[in-house]
Amino acid sequence: MASENTAPRTPLRFGILGAARIAPNALLTPAKSHPDVAIVAVACRDQKKGAQFARKHNIPKTFAGPQAYLELIADPGIDAIYNPLPNGLHFEWTMRAVEAGKHVLVEKPFTDTAEEARQLFAAAEKKGVVILEAMHALFHPAMQRVREIIQNGELGKVKSAKASLALPQALSRFMFLEDDVRFQYDLGGGCSMDMGVYPLAAIRYVAGAESAALEVTSATATGHPLDPERIDRAMHATYALSDSVTAESTADFGIPGWGPFGLIPSGIHIDLVVSLEGGDITYFNYVLPSTFHTIKVKPKRGSARTEKVYRYADGRGDKSWSTYRYQLEAFVDKVRGRTPWAWIDPQTTITQIETLERIYAKAGLPPRVASSYKPETSTVSALSSGDA
Repeated sequence: MASENTAPRTPLRFGILGAARIAPNALLTPAKSHPDVAIVAVACRDQKKGAQFARKHNIPKTFAGPQAYLELIADPGIDAIYNPLPNGLHFEWTMRAVEAGKHVLVEKPFTDTAEEARQLFAAAEKKGVVILEAMHALFHPAMQRVREIIQNGELGKVKSAKASLALPQALSRFMFLEDDVRFQYDLGGGCSMDMGVYPLAAIRYVAGAESAALEVTSATATGHPLDPERIDRAMHATYALSDSVTAESTADFGIPGWGPFGLIPSGIHIDLVVSLEGGDITYFNYVLPSTFHTIKVKPKRGSARTEKVYRYADGRGDKSWSTYRYQLEAFVDKVRGRTPWAWIDPQTTITQIETLERIYAKAGLPPRVASSYKPETSTVSALSSGDA
């Protein structure tokens, strides 16, 4: 069903929890081209940081101080929450938002544990609100095209799938802070919880293996120097899918250089390769295809071809749209009661996290820590009524 682009009189009003570095790419920029979205507020416990963020991005309202997140969630002028907080805070603040009747777009990974995900989806269903894990790469037409080629039977059945997302150490120094939350165990850190979710989700999506957690046949972790016993700098895992299909994923925060003294930088690995009975499909840059990508189809018989897909075949979307913009389109459509062009259902999200739990167990690393938050409606209700 095609998306309806006629905006209601009042757009969907978003509030952002935290002045996160990902917010401009993930929501602020995509919102500029969506006629039914308005970014109306940001909450930041650091008043100066929040004010600077709001000024830079023309956000009209700022909440600051220790009650900032609660006050934003309780604001009746906000319809939806974007939660880009550290992983370990996803459950608490998404649950608080859901209990306040807000729709929520949650950064990946959705939660630290599968049980937390189950609780959130159950609460959202009870409240009648939409919650979505921001696995943006799956919403782009290029990923949809790869899945379409596989499902139309052109190359026969899938035999194996392999996906990687790995950065050279030289580049990761510029991308991550020295004390980055990604490296902190108590906040749900680890490469598998950050970069690792992309290759795992891509494999499951194109192989049609989304309904159940994958069987993890092996997992090898490389410990992060800051916490090698609990935080993975890199993870390689293999899987057994149904019908004798095999798969493997690789994620790495920083591949060491090679050659004399490791001075020669490694390259970026960002490929999805699917081997089928009748040939192979290689999808390069499956994470951020809007910048550049290729889909190389190599049949065992016949000519190879390369495709680049930035919009749907029927014209939906726009070449300028990022993966995040396609994701926002889907989220708004779902909230407005329309059928999204692509969607990630609760079972897919829950079993994704179950698979992550299995990877850590197989690798001999401890599970990520569940939130200590126990759902309560009284706090938000009090703030909403002005009694707090």
